[in-house]
Formats: sequence, structure tokens, C-alpha cells
Amino acid sequence: MGNKFKLEIVTPDKVFFSGETDMVIMRTTEGDIGILYDHEPLVAPLRIGSLRIKQEDGSFKWAAGSTGFLTVNEDQVTVVVDSAEWVEEIDIDRALEAKKRAETRIAEGVEKGVDFIRARAALERAINRIKLYEIRK
Repeated sequence: MGNKFKLEIVTPDKVFFSGETDMVIMRTTEGDIGILYDHEPLVAPLRIGSLRIKQEDGSFKWAAGSTGFLTVNEDQVTVVVDSAEWVEEIDIDRALEAKKRAETRIAEGVEKGVDFIRARAALERAINRIKLYEIRK
């Protein structure tokens, strides 16, 4: 590993990850971004997608992350997201059920007073969790 920086991933209810790494990759609204040691200062909005943290052995620890933002300072990267879940902890049955519920809500449409923005976000989160589970199993 190269030079390390402090990485903290925070959700509304806990510190999801706190440690050192020399690389993290995540999805911004403009596409995937990799952060290395000595990255220029940055604030960026995050989309639903994967969070990948490089480990000592060179492999990556994967998590499913939701919307939020990223800040890069001199020696620390802070990620604040609505939710984060390690890929190996994904309950695939729960994710498949969430996808089905979101698709049903979207299909029911206006007659039922569906909040399409929330339903689409739920669908996107479920699809992300399913996709990451499949990739990493």
C-alpha cells in the first residue's frame, strides 16, 4: 500500500467505517471517482452505488451505499450517506422483496397517490444491493 489517509463513512445512526486506506472508490453524480492520498480538496454529491475500500492485501472491501456526499480534506476523506451495508451482510431475499414492492408501487401509479421519487429511489437501492450481491458472491 502507498501513503494512507483517514477514511470515515458515516450514516445517520452510526459510524459505518473508520480507518486508514490508500484508496477508496465511490459513485458521484458525475460517475465513479477514486480517491488516493494527497487528492485535492473536494466536495461532491454521491449517488446510490458501491463503496470500495482498498485493504492492506490490495483487495477491496465492498459496500452498498446510498445517496450522500463526500468531502476530501488534506489528510481525511469523509463520506456521509443515508445508508451503507457491507456486501457480505446483504440479505438478498429482503433486497428482492424491496425491489418487488418498489416496482408494484411504481406500477400502481397516480391512482394510489404514489410518491414516484421515493419509489424510484427505493427501486434503485434494491437493484444496487442485488447487483452488488451477485457481483461479490
